[in-house]
Amino acid sequence: MAGTEKAAATPRTPVWVRVALVASLALNLLVLGIVGGAVLKRDMPPRAGFVPGDYGPYSRALSEPDREALRAAYRAEAPRLRENREAVRQSFRDLQAALRAAPYDHARVVAVVEAQQARVQDHAALMRGLTLDRVAAMSPEERAAFADRLERVLRRGPPRERDRDREGHGGRP
Repeated sequence: MAGTEKAAATPRTPVWVRVALVASLALNLLVLGIVGGAVLKRDMPPRAGFVPGDYGPYSRALSEPDREALRAAYRAEAPRLRENREAVRQSFRDLQAALRAAPYDHARVVAVVEAQQARVQDHAALMRGLTLDRVAAMSPEERAAFADRLERVLRRGPPRERDRDREGHGGRP
């Protein structure tokens, strides 16, 4: 009986206090998730591989409409590029097998690496051609403005990772 008297004497916590506590906990978890996600994202290594439409300082110096046109032209090459990416993946599997082979065949390793290099050069040639096509389509005034922006980009040097994120580039032009 003494236990029931003690329970009756203890006042219940108002509903609004319980709701406020749950809301506070939810808000704290939300803030913790946002901060944790930002910290984890910052510490992640940059994504490997080629970012569509990025051609270094050239694409950073393009105007936004020109960058978008360059990205569209790059996307138009998607089927060819998809095949190239699969060939690169396969070449890495071939390289791993050649490195593990006994006896070691140095000529095979050289051939695989040279084939990879040819694919990289093909990709660079594609971006160079698309970028130069874009420049050729510019008016004299647009080319002069592009030259001015290119000069500024080169003076600044390559963007740091945090600058890319702030500018909305994330590696993209």
